[in-house]
Amino acid sequence: MRLIGSFDSVVLAAVVPDLEALIGSRVQRVAQPAEHELMLSLRTPGRAATILCSIHPRWARIHLAPAQPPGAEAGPFAQMLRSRLEHARLASVHQIPFERILTLGFETDAGWVDLVAELMARHSNLILVQDGLIAGAFKLVPEQRSSVRQVLPGLPYRRPPAGRPSPAELTQDRLRNLLEASAEPLVDRLNTALLGISPTMAREIAHRAAVDPEAPARTLPPDAARIFGVLAALARIVERRAFTPVVYLDGDAPRGYAPFPLLHVVGLIPEPASSMSEAVARVTTQVSESAALEEVRTSLLTAIRTALAKVERTEQEVRRGLEEASGGEAVRRRGELLLAYASQIIAGAAEATVPGYDGVPVTIPLDPALTPVENARKLFARYTKIRRARPALEGRLGQLAEERAYLESALTMAEQAVHMADLQELRRELADEGYLRRRGRRPPTAAPRPRSFTLTDGATILAGRTNQDNDRLTFKVAAPDDLWFHARGLPGAHVILRTGGRPAREGEIAQAAAVAAYFSKGRSSGSVAVDYTPRRFVRKPKGRRPGFVVYVREETVRVAPALP
Repeated sequence: MRLIGSFDSVVLAAVVPDLEALIGSRVQRVAQPAEHELMLSLRTPGRAATILCSIHPRWARIHLAPAQPPGAEAGPFAQMLRSRLEHARLASVHQIPFERILTLGFETDAGWVDLVAELMARHSNLILVQDGLIAGAFKLVPEQRSSVRQVLPGLPYRRPPAGRPSPAELTQDRLRNLLEASAEPLVDRLNTALLGISPTMAREIAHRAAVDPEAPARTLPPDAARIFGVLAALARIVERRAFTPVVYLDGDAPRGYAPFPLLHVVGLIPEPASSMSEAVARVTTQVSESAALEEVRTSLLTAIRTALAKVERTEQEVRRGLEEASGGEAVRRRGELLLAYASQIIAGAAEATVPGYDGVPVTIPLDPALTPVENARKLFARYTKIRRARPALEGRLGQLAEERAYLESALTMAEQAVHMADLQELRRELADEGYLRRRGRRPPTAAPRPRSFTLTDGATILAGRTNQDNDRLTFKVAAPDDLWFHARGLPGAHVILRTGGRPAREGEIAQAAAVAAYFSKGRSSGSVAVDYTPRRFVRKPKGRRPGFVVYVREETVRVAPALP
């Protein structure tokens, strides 16, 4: 999903008035809802608000946001802020124009403290400063990581070097010189040569100046006056805070935000937002959650596919062993022939050709260091080993088939999951099964609730989310007389139709079967065979993997995958 706009210096400038409205508020709580985020909860008589500070490499931002539960365990910096800022009064909000740096000033019992948010993609940071010295930071930067600028407790705080003019400082002659000095496309030149101009804003400037954004900058000095005029207008908007925030929609789905309507954006609908914070929160929350969901999904799919490939390689090796074992009788017969003709075989020969049982000559390789009888004994020993290995190989092949079915089921669930909680539960299950490394001590968590669908006649259909959830649903939630459904021969969810002890109606059976088809590998098929049987005829053999069951007395229907 491509995000229109970014949290650049102009967006930050549009957020500043939202934060200034909180001046005079006191910090009630500092929380860490996620790995890269901190939340400051503030309160004044009659109003409570929350400031979100994120230093995520892709979603760095600061704005007002709805309160969230703590989430992640508070790290060292969050704990420091709790001790320094709780009950402090927000006294100032300051941004240098066109810088992506915001300073929140607080009055505390120990004096004035600044919380500096540097919002610069992967270099983003939150730094606590008192009396000009760094008291702490979300990310400490020692000399080994940066020889230019260290961020360590006790060092003087220095802003990141800018080294570029902002639109407010620019002259038309200087702009012309900047254009003449580069063969970069205009959009890249504006982004790299001017302070505070993001790629999105650079495209908007080119569009408003009626210039090709991809044209080489050195060819554009004749257009410098128009480009300068747009830059000057942008500087006036920032200076006067003449922002009209919008959210860009694709249908009902938010796809971006901007501090004012962007004329170069087509195909999306701009919707006015009540504030810049509201626009950023609305878009970034959904987009970042979607990106995080896909990141976890990709990680799980990679792990599952790696495990599947390993199982399939092992299956091939076991099948080769079975093919070799199928030749055991031929090995035994060669040994018998050697014994029968031992007296006719020359000692030290590398092979012997003797009549077979059907009269056709058989050539048998020999170990020249052994006698014919010893060669026969060697073949009998090999035959015994093969005969004993065959049942173990067949059993191993069955285990691998079950493991492959489990992993294929997990793969389907990872592909179809739409909620982070489902992926996290699947991750825990895969860790329990040994496919992923555990992340520290697992805190106690409530079992996930199965998907639930209520039909128009009041009947309920339940569907498992993971293989462990399938087991819980089938053997702990479902009643013996409930109907159990599963796509025939395909990885997928266990589905239960709650009957309440009464006979199920034909339409209910069809809808439950359609749900089982939908939550299976056959979702994209036009028709899927689904087995169903009363739950009492479903059992789980001891020691088998999550989700594995056997069932009898089933009936089969063909349905199109669908949800009620």
